[in-house]
Amino acid sequence: MMKKIIIGALTAVALLGGTSAVLTLSGENAAHAQSAKSLVDTAKSRGEVGEQIDGYLGIVSGKSPSAAVRSAVQEINIGRKSVYTNRARKENVTVEAIAASIGVKQLQKARSGETVRDASGQWKKK
Repeated sequence: MMKKIIIGALTAVALLGGTSAVLTLSGENAAHAQSAKSLVDTAKSRGEVGEQIDGYLGIVSGKSPSAAVRSAVQEINIGRKSVYTNRARKENVTVEAIAASIGVKQLQKARSGETVRDASGQWKKK
């Protein structure tokens, strides 16, 4: 449970620009969360993982990332869903609406050369 809260908090910081929140984590939990982010960032640069218009990370079609990368993607997506759910409650909208609005921003923030999945459902290099 603590791991989900930490991943959710880190996700919130990342999605909201990183500077609008301050978060103190114990060494082990911070290292684990950073490890998941690092794994995903590396997989993004290799074209194995990408941002999707629905606000979640996805495994790029035809790619076979390691089990560790798949696990990191799942952890981050769980954290994102937690953030989206909390924000949806506060704004009295659906989780999907929040996820989609953040998904658009995540696609815009993706780096050149990374793979993203847009509204057409196709994976494309940015």
